[in-house]
Amino acid sequence: MGDAEEETPKSKRREFPPDGYVCRLCSVPGHWIQVCPTKKTGKRKRKPKSDHVHVPGKDPSPEDIAEAQKWQSIPPPKCFCGLKSRLNKVKRSKAGGDNSRALGKYFFFCSKKRDDETQCRFARPADLELNKMKARAGNKAAQKQKATKEKTESKQVKKAKVELDEESKKMNTETAKESSDDSSSSSSSSDDDDKDVERKNDANDSDSSSVESSSDEED
Repeated sequence: MGDAEEETPKSKRREFPPDGYVCRLCSVPGHWIQVCPTKKTGKRKRKPKSDHVHVPGKDPSPEDIAEAQKWQSIPPPKCFCGLKSRLNKVKRSKAGGDNSRALGKYFFFCSKKRDDETQCRFARPADLELNKMKARAGNKAAQKQKATKEKTESKQVKKAKVELDEESKKMNTETAKESSDDSSSSSSSSDDDDKDVERKNDANDSDSSSVESSSDEED
């Protein structure tokens, strides 16, 4: 009985938070953050901190945010482990110290945790990946432009070939027509020549017959 009486207040304390406690997920008092109704749906109602004052050197400036977004748009390369690397801004360097040229620059590192003994020593500057991405985009654009040019030239060649075929057909038709006209004219002229020869032969025959008749009369 005594144990049950002691457990009841504890369970009540666990179920209901004390006065003044406000859930940080939904900003509503009356329940613990572990049993927040918005936790299951993932909808968080956080009040915006409008009274926050920007601290130079501690809070990122709009320029820093824009730069980070630019580097985050680069597809992360794979590290030596074969995993996707993670993007990080170098804030300190063990090797170069404060004089390191890598300070303030973005690098891709192995995505494994630092305490993992299998973490590889992959470290690639983000600007190198950016240059590679630009080069690939330039190559793609050049290949696309080349393909478009070749396609246009192919269309022009086909068009010229079609026009040449049409001209050759037209010339062949005209040549055939001229040859047919020449043959018809030559045949008509040959017929006229034959008629002239026949006329001459007839004239010669008539002359010879008249000569014979005259010689007979003389006799």
